[in-house]
Parts: sequence; C-alpha cells; structure tokens
Amino acid sequence: MSDDFEDELDEREDPDPEDADWNLDPAPVACPYCGGDITEDTVSCPHCGSYISAEDRPYNKSFWMVAGIVLLVILTVIGWLWMR
Repeated sequence: MSDDFEDELDEREDPDPEDADWNLDPAPVACPYCGGDITEDTVSCPHCGSYISAEDRPYNKSFWMVAGIVLLVILTVIGWLWMR
C-alpha cells in the first residue's frame, strides 16, 4: 500500500521555477520621491522616509483644525454661561 503512494508522488511533475511559491520576493521599484530601490509592499521609503501612499500616511491634525475646535468649545461655554 505504501508503494502505491510513493509511486503517485514520483509521477507528479515539479512546478516551473516561475510558478513556485518560494519565489515570493516582490520586484524592486523606484521610490517616486527619491528614486531609491524599494519593494512594492513598502509602506515608507527607507532612504527618504516618505510614505508611498496616502492611505499609509498617519493622520496629521493641522494647527488650525485644533485651534478651531478649541475656539468653538470656548464660545459654546461662554454662550451657555451668558444664557443662564
């Protein structure tokens, strides 16, 4: 019985090297900002530090957005106190 199993394994064809799963390294591409070599799945360039896509870039709260929210809260508190 074990000879039948070994015969089945011997009759199988090996995959082509291009189709093999062991060759999963992505091809290098150039960074759009500095031109350094990066892989396709890189989040940020190791050479210049720029994020490759906008989705990967951390959200940056601008000074004006924070100042506007603080001003709105202050005006709301003043209005609430004045209406009392």
